[in-house]
Amino acid sequence: MKKQLLIIATLDTKGREAAYVKDCVEGRGIHPVLMDVGTLGKPLAHPDITCEEVVQAAGYQLNDLMKMKDRSVAIKAVQEGGAILAKRLYEEGKLHGLFGMGGGTGTAIVTYVMRSLPFGLPKLVLSTVVSRDIREYVGTKDIVMFHSVADILGFNEFMRLILGQAAYAIQGMMEKGSVIQKGKPMVAVTAYGINSLCALHAEPLLQERGYEMIAFHANGCGGMAMEELLAQGLIEGVLDFTTHEIADEMFGGYCRGIGPNRLETAGQMGIPQVVVPGGLDNAVFSPFYPMPDRLRGRKIHPHDIRFCVRMGPEEMIEFAKIIGEKLKKSNGPTYVLIPKKGWSEADKPGMELFDPETNQIFVGELRKIIGFKTPIEEVDAHISDPAFAQRAVELLDHLIHTKRPKS
Repeated sequence: MKKQLLIIATLDTKGREAAYVKDCVEGRGIHPVLMDVGTLGKPLAHPDITCEEVVQAAGYQLNDLMKMKDRSVAIKAVQEGGAILAKRLYEEGKLHGLFGMGGGTGTAIVTYVMRSLPFGLPKLVLSTVVSRDIREYVGTKDIVMFHSVADILGFNEFMRLILGQAAYAIQGMMEKGSVIQKGKPMVAVTAYGINSLCALHAEPLLQERGYEMIAFHANGCGGMAMEELLAQGLIEGVLDFTTHEIADEMFGGYCRGIGPNRLETAGQMGIPQVVVPGGLDNAVFSPFYPMPDRLRGRKIHPHDIRFCVRMGPEEMIEFAKIIGEKLKKSNGPTYVLIPKKGWSEADKPGMELFDPETNQIFVGELRKIIGFKTPIEEVDAHISDPAFAQRAVELLDHLIHTKRPKS
């Protein structure tokens, strides 16, 4: 069977362009399936999946939507219906790649569908909004955003070139395949700028024990991407060195945007995890992520255009509650490891944010919350010391081998 590419577009406005992409990939041995998500009028190209079928999959009727003339409801209907039908094709083994196109609305529709599908499956969007902030469209997923430069409106030689290049790009991705091979067991590690040494020390230690490390930049999106990969069953264990995102989430800092599931998926799935309060000593701000008035007068560590602001006793109590309540729900092997000599490069002797007494408030509160269910171990080291990474890797390896069934 030929590999199938799902092409998603509002065919009432982008029909010619979608048909051109269809011809491009068809000529290179791929079977295209055209999904119409346009609710404004008659499609300009023949769809394989009609807009009526799309909205019906989500429990709507196209005639009702057209009578309502409520744009937001219509968009919701095609997003939900498109995701349902795309997942159905994927589960049936009939989906090997997705191609979408559009302006702001079209991009929002097709990326919604793409975000509902697993990592590894090729996903490409030709869009007019790529030069803007695209976080809301990409989320955590491996979506390739291809800049259309000109609006996808007039049909001309320039647009045919761009459409063809985008079509051949997705075809190349599909040739590569989408299966993430099961090789050595993968260990997920979180890191960010001022405590990344911990992850660097951990990688060779993990390799010695037969693991591969997959690192996630704990910048909000990175932490949530790790949670999704855990849910996809690709991770054997977790070294959550950097729970800093919780601080930025609380104050609207640079690494905000973690959502409600951060620190929960490993526990739900029974995946062994070692959790560290890395970077919780500070929240990060910049001219684009302004510091709230509540934190004025705190100690500050300059990073680049960003700066780190010291967290105090009140925040430590709150962090302990958040993390403790999440870890209490864990169904798998969980261990908390505390570096007594500091939680980031800015939190060490001689640096601006060094404050072991305040850090200890977090430890005390966490012990009260999680009790004896989850062990808490304090290591007489800084988070960047090789000895700390050594202990973390030893613990995780032990937890993984304890959990594995005996052969």
